[in-house]
Amino acid sequence: MGRGPYEKSGLLKETSLPPMKTVKESFEIPYPYKDVEKDGKKSREMVADELDVAIKLWYVPFGEFDGNEVIFFQEDRKLELKGEWVWRN
Repeated sequence: MGRGPYEKSGLLKETSLPPMKTVKESFEIPYPYKDVEKDGKKSREMVADELDVAIKLWYVPFGEFDGNEVIFFQEDRKLELKGEWVWRN
């Protein structure tokens, strides 16, 4: 299957799964926080300590969710966000 210039432009993230290779992905999930001031320093604190995450791995043969997609993996997880976290600005 040929790839068009819109897929070669570098604007789209590579999401293919190569055969016989392990692929690790990282995702940034926006999470509610509040800015507080402690001892004259500004810092961020999380609003809650738990996060419910739904994980879905889809196969989309024609590039769009049009009824031909197949779900390979689905799992719901509850993550506990306790401890020190580094916030990106």
